[in-house]
Amino acid sequence: MMNRLLILLVSILTQSAMGEAAFQYGPRPVSGIFDPERSLSPEMTRQLTDQLSTVRKRDLADVLVVILPATGEVPPEHLASRFSDAWGKGALHAVVFDALNRTDGPWIVFGGEVVRSDHGEIIPQMAADILRRAHQEPDRESALRAAALETTDILRYLLGKVQTQGEAFRTNRLRQELDYQRHQQLKKYLLYGGAAAFFPVMALLALLLMALLRRRTRRFPAILWTRRFGAPYAGGNDATVDLSRRTPSS
Repeated sequence: MMNRLLILLVSILTQSAMGEAAFQYGPRPVSGIFDPERSLSPEMTRQLTDQLSTVRKRDLADVLVVILPATGEVPPEHLASRFSDAWGKGALHAVVFDALNRTDGPWIVFGGEVVRSDHGEIIPQMAADILRRAHQEPDRESALRAAALETTDILRYLLGKVQTQGEAFRTNRLRQELDYQRHQQLKKYLLYGGAAAFFPVMALLALLLMALLRRRTRRFPAILWTRRFGAPYAGGNDATVDLSRRTPSS
């Protein structure tokens, strides 16, 4: 029994001394995001880096985002636990893990004192709620971001902080959806309004045109003069005929 305890103690001390250098994926990235395939867009990487760094420095809530090409035969939760053990910092930390070859991610693993605290029993349910909401996002990047920010909320809650990051993200998304719906409704109203106004406008124009035609000066059509039997002139009412004989002048 004593020998087993000594072996376990030596193993723990050796792992602690080797630290991150012994981890097969190398040292922890400064950004807190490990994405060797660069599957995230540059803009999303920048946003997540800034948000996670702010929470890490301000509230000591350390959340890592890890995205691997594939998990192989290893369960995703086990891989996430290895990253948590190797790279997790502080008393409270978590890893949001995803794999490009799977569609059932992401996964969340908590580490540090949080798993041994009085809140340890409710953490699995809280993580399940986060993942349920993340799976409702329209794309993979949005799901990963939502999971990461709400995971910071859990750590901040366990640290006695006020939840803001995840709420701000959800509020912003809700605002965007409402703006989009209002824009669509406005387009619909403009379309219906234009169609409804088209016929009255056309009727008004027709009435106006008819009124203008009635108000214009009325004239008889021009007379077309034609010659009768080729005569250059025609007789009139005052025409007379002299039937008297006249002696031709010599």
